[in-house]
Amino acid sequence: MELRERQATWNGFGNALSQAVELVVAPLLFALFGWFLDGHLGTGPVLAIAFGLLGVAGVAARSYYWYRAAIEREEEGKPWTRSQR
Repeated sequence: MELRERQATWNGFGNALSQAVELVVAPLLFALFGWFLDGHLGTGPVLAIAFGLLGVAGVAARSYYWYRAAIEREEEGKPWTRSQR
């Protein structure tokens, strides 16, 4: 196996791991912040749930746009993306 092939594989593992951590940590941090605010404002778990859902929505939107940009970079210059003249 060539060094470049192994490097691409390990870069893929690193990207997957960082995205997996982001999927878990970002909503968790938002929910913890909401829990902290709930404790000080006495609002029950309302803000923790709301911020947790906001974190999930933000991560989902970021993942969607990241994926769209990656696909556009991958398909750039391919025959099926060229305009018909």
